[in-house]
Amino acid sequence: MAAKELTGRVVSDKMDKTVVVAVENRVPHSKYQKIVVRTKKYKVHDDSNEC
Repeated sequence: MAAKELTGRVVSDKMDKTVVVAVENRVPHSKYQKIVVRTKKYKVHDDSNEC
């Protein structure tokens, strides 16, 4: 089974061969049902420093 593919934007590329990507998830609030944006940051390996 393949892993879920997420789409985000590069937030930081200051590290060597590693970039930080922010992925936004829009979910409704549990009580008020307003759409809330939740952001999670992932550290991603970038072997050739393309970003």
